[in-house]
Amino acid sequence: MPRPALPALVLLALVLVTGCGGDDGAEKPAAASSTALSAADALVRTGLQQRDAGDDAQARVTFENVLELDPDNVYAHYNLGLLAQEAGEQDAAVEQYDAALATDPEFAPALYNKGIVLESTDLDTAVGLYRRALAADPQLAAAHMRLGFALLHLGRSAEAEEHLATGIELDPAMAEVDAPSYD
Repeated sequence: MPRPALPALVLLALVLVTGCGGDDGAEKPAAASSTALSAADALVRTGLQQRDAGDDAQARVTFENVLELDPDNVYAHYNLGLLAQEAGEQDAAVEQYDAALATDPEFAPALYNKGIVLESTDLDTAVGLYRRALAADPQLAAAHMRLGFALLHLGRSAEAEEHLATGIELDPAMAEVDAPSYD
């Protein structure tokens, strides 16, 4: 898929980051690296705005452009995983979440969402992912809820009730969440 926005956005980022001042050349390698990261960060923000506006196709292209600049960008991989998950592309979603986790093994959102994807095929693995997500971010109410529901389904009621109670304590709106189906 063509990525016509990348050259223009990189050029804009370069202009914004480097400004109009002179340069003695002493810091070019660091500046070039910093500029690429700044351009990637700017593209991530653009992709998030596109997602928020409902333009998932363009957001996907933007996040792919981020990966051309920064192949290990956790946020680009995570958001590509989220877009794939929402489109029902479970294998692609897991692949992107794994790429995000290869860079940051404790990235709670990727752990949590990968758990959701795997719940229907491998509930034990999903439980492990929810536990890892909570180790990284103990305040993640939704992960407490998903872990609690999974543990209930697996017959571990006491631990399940603790996680469900914690999830509701952290976010009272969680009391309205229905348990997923584990068919």
